[in-house]
Amino acid sequence: MMWRERAEVRIGISGMPGVGKTTLVLKVAELAAKKLRVCGFVTQEVRERGVRIGFDVVDIASGRRTPLARVGTGEPSVGKYVVFLGACSTISEALRGTCDLLIVDEIGAMEFKCPGFGSDLERAVYNSPKVLAVVHRNYTNLAESLGFEILWLTRDNWSTIYNQVVHRLGLA
Repeated sequence: MMWRERAEVRIGISGMPGVGKTTLVLKVAELAAKKLRVCGFVTQEVRERGVRIGFDVVDIASGRRTPLARVGTGEPSVGKYVVFLGACSTISEALRGTCDLLIVDEIGAMEFKCPGFGSDLERAVYNSPKVLAVVHRNYTNLAESLGFEILWLTRDNWSTIYNQVVHRLGLA
């Protein structure tokens, strides 16, 4: 498969927790939706009384929200979170969408607990002309092997990286 040659732009956003990776991707997706068909998924924190208790997956095209992980014990797990494999179908469906800009948030350990995530991701990247992904810092080498340019996000460079992404995706 010649997937590496298909996408015009593949941008991966990585950085430490709490620097605004998902926020950046959501703002870019909102801007892009004015010009392009946007699909994919985002992973959003779930908080209870100000404390993060887990994550939900949201399909960008349909708005479908599915629990991905919660604090607890059980398998499969990533750190203190139990991953709900029921969310895998939401992720897989979101990666099968047809669009001009594919959003993937994130390429990380929880998503890779889903059977077939790697092949679904590879297929989606091949079939999408533009891809913007949040890449967990431990998965940057994998993303680079898929042809992603990795941009390291910090609180200090957030605006600069946002503007760079908007420009690279032709949204400016």
